[in-house]
Amino acid sequence: MNTQITSDQIEFYRENGFLVIDDFLQGAELLSWQDAVDAAVAEFMKRDDMYHNQKGGDSYYGNVFIQCVNLWKMSEKVKQLILAPELGRMAADLAGTSGVRLYHDHAMFKQPWANPTNFHVDNPYDPFYSHQAIMFWVALDDATIQNGCLYFLPGTHKTSGFEVGGSLGEVGIGGLFREYPEWAEIEPYAAEMKAGDGVFISGMVAHAAGPNMTTHSRRAFAMLFMPEDATFNGKKSALPDEVYAKLKTGDMLVDDEHLPLIFSYQDSG
Repeated sequence: MNTQITSDQIEFYRENGFLVIDDFLQGAELLSWQDAVDAAVAEFMKRDDMYHNQKGGDSYYGNVFIQCVNLWKMSEKVKQLILAPELGRMAADLAGTSGVRLYHDHAMFKQPWANPTNFHVDNPYDPFYSHQAIMFWVALDDATIQNGCLYFLPGTHKTSGFEVGGSLGEVGIGGLFREYPEWAEIEPYAAEMKAGDGVFISGMVAHAAGPNMTTHSRRAFAMLFMPEDATFNGKKSALPDEVYAKLKTGDMLVDDEHLPLIFSYQDSG
């Protein structure tokens, strides 16, 4: 894995709200991630207790992507891949926090002819509010203009708020601009990526993905990290039932079984 982060990359991330990591995975490592995620997704799709798992249908959102959450809990191979301290250190250094916990992972497969993913900001939907929320999104297939690559509105993490804005389920990619009309003047950055590339994404930056205008699925796998000192804001979101039931607003989100600590400078001395 390419896990080195330079000071220039940290500066770019904090200025723009995202950072592409070229060649994060190559060769056998990429094949290992593809095989592990594919197997976990296939197993997940057999379950009844699926969180935000779309299987098509008539709704707009039902045809955006198939999403499978917390694969690390059901696949030892996925767990070994994503609980690597090196990933946590990268996320902590970019976000400027002392350490990170895994909030959840999710596979996102855009099926052939899938709808675009509308512009949205992630952290307002999370069970914690933080400008240091960060996601790492790994391309398991080439992500192109044609099959639904990501788009970013650079710098919007500096002016976004914690109120929910934009909906993945509404028809029209620019619904978020009703809350932030000034963002409609920002030229989007199209992040075309090769299979094995990754991108760190601020939980406060506006991003979207195009439609899949091909006959092949576009596979991606992402990990959402939260600062190790994040506190509960009252929203359940993707928290497991047993975690949510014990929480009160303001509690620290510390649960090593369900929200594992990936990396901490405090622990590393």
